[in-house]
Amino acid sequence: MFNIELKEVHIGKAIKERLDALKMTKTEFGRLIGVPQQHVNRIFERETIETKKLVKISRALDFNFFALFCQFPTNISAYLSAVALGDGDANNSPGETAVLSQLEVMKVKLEKAEGTEKDLRDQINGLKDNVEQLKSNLHDKDEIINLLKK
Repeated sequence: MFNIELKEVHIGKAIKERLDALKMTKTEFGRLIGVPQQHVNRIFERETIETKKLVKISRALDFNFFALFCQFPTNISAYLSAVALGDGDANNSPGETAVLSQLEVMKVKLEKAEGTEKDLRDQINGLKDNVEQLKSNLHDKDEIINLLKK
């Protein structure tokens, strides 16, 4: 059995520091974890947090916050250290947690891009409709002018 020292951590401050390091907005962070922006400040104030929510936050911010609570002894093996931190194994292969975290971040970015693309396509189609309406109005105007000339 390993003698792992447990540390006191103000988890809200640690989350805020990571958010600042990533230069991520509170709005974007809130969207990633499924809470309104107003609730993000409450998270920063919390000294403790539910495990399930911390897993979601860890994935969203690509950081293993659970590792902050443990001081691993220096003689721990590379394999156990990598697996315990969730970042891979002794061969530097990415661990499941790291891969899932990256996938979640990419999924959010892709959804955001798809939403933007859809919005732009809708705007383009609206503009095309406006152009067709203007063409029709010009054609009607020309017919009225021709009728008045006769």
